[in-house]
Amino acid sequence: MESFWGWSMYDALVTWDSKGNYIGSVAESWSISEDGNTWTFKIRDDIVFHNGDPLTAYDVKFSVDRFATPESTNPWSPYLRANIRSTAVPDDYTFIYRTNTPEPPLLTVFAWTRIIPKDYFESVGQEYFRLNPVGSGPWKFVEHTPETTFTMEAFTEHWRQVPAYQYVKCIQAPEMATRIAMMKNGEADIADGITSDRLVEMMADGWRTEPFGLPGLYNISFTASWLDNTPTSDIRVRRAMSYAIPRQELCDTFYMGLARPGGRWFMHEGTWGWDPAWQPDPYDPDLARSLLEEAGYPDAFSTPTIKYWVIPGPGVDLALVMQSYWADVGIDVQVEIVDIMEWSGLFFVRHDSSGDANVGGLFPWTFGSVFDNIYHSANMYTSNGVHSTGNIPEVDTLYNEAIWTLDAAERQVKWTAFQNYVYDEMFINCPFVVTEPLLLIGPKLGAVTTNAHLSLADAYAGIQHP
Repeated sequence: MESFWGWSMYDALVTWDSKGNYIGSVAESWSISEDGNTWTFKIRDDIVFHNGDPLTAYDVKFSVDRFATPESTNPWSPYLRANIRSTAVPDDYTFIYRTNTPEPPLLTVFAWTRIIPKDYFESVGQEYFRLNPVGSGPWKFVEHTPETTFTMEAFTEHWRQVPAYQYVKCIQAPEMATRIAMMKNGEADIADGITSDRLVEMMADGWRTEPFGLPGLYNISFTASWLDNTPTSDIRVRRAMSYAIPRQELCDTFYMGLARPGGRWFMHEGTWGWDPAWQPDPYDPDLARSLLEEAGYPDAFSTPTIKYWVIPGPGVDLALVMQSYWADVGIDVQVEIVDIMEWSGLFFVRHDSSGDANVGGLFPWTFGSVFDNIYHSANMYTSNGVHSTGNIPEVDTLYNEAIWTLDAAERQVKWTAFQNYVYDEMFINCPFVVTEPLLLIGPKLGAVTTNAHLSLADAYAGIQHP
């Protein structure tokens, strides 16, 4: 929910259009020096914060500097601070960011850098700011009841788009049945997090849906495959698990026709560097059994059972379906249900010890795709990635060569080649299906007329009166 609230209340330094091109936001334009180490951003002079203060380059510098500090826990912060040399404000509407080495993909991180008001933050302090946030986005904060509701009001002075409705109240209803009941009773006008079977059921009853955001992806990843004598340490076992899945059947049954085979690690057909030649692995159980026999599974492994870590919710049902597919070709998978905090500790902290619980296990990803997966790939494939999945020095070299290349066309060629390498030679992430994220829309609301590619915030701002 923080992502929804954050994009609602704050503007980023730059952003994307519906096709993934970088476009101006707080910065209306930018340029990079010939050596690639100096970024110059020209800041819009018509933006005001919710409290009436003008947004200037000093607010941008304050936000970027704060975002890059070691104290920042935002997952994008390490990529900003890893290459920051200095920042400067030569005038009220110019911001300069200097790097140690050229890194054109930093635009992605700048697009995740939300701008906050320097004077207000420093006058009230961090704790008060967290309880009373101020930004310059299309919605401004009204009230928050923890674990219950979050209310925002339209910011009528927003420079880009003024929402059609005065208020939006986000009601946190953990149970899907509760959310659906609230829609049917007229207590809510929009619901998300509805499973495919219930969406199909509601659509059959005449309810409308609207797509928002980029396509969703379902992948599994193999942790610390270089440690211990676990089945997933053998790439033949990992590939067998892919060939054992009838992706189209999964789309038709579990996803009720609201998915298609495909995708890669945070990639869909619109992601930068996507190769149209890429196709999902076919369903081939005979090949899966042959690969398992070559690998000596299960006898060659001290512990042939593979653990599959999931959090409570619809993902458990999906895990059980996958478990049955793997069992059909002779792979023993044990589904382990853990809470979100334990799950995060297993897969968002680097593990390099053979005694760690997650070694040799599977973890699922059911997240939305992105326009540019460079930094997501750092966490999955490089030897310092937090997901404990990559450890090959050659991969680090290929990654750095791709992101440090200044020529855009050459960089894209290198990035596609990098993705081919990690899929063909590593295969530590296995993609299955692509889904379309859908909001369930009540009869009181009109169509979504804005670009809702990024978040619910844009979708909510652009929903019109019927």
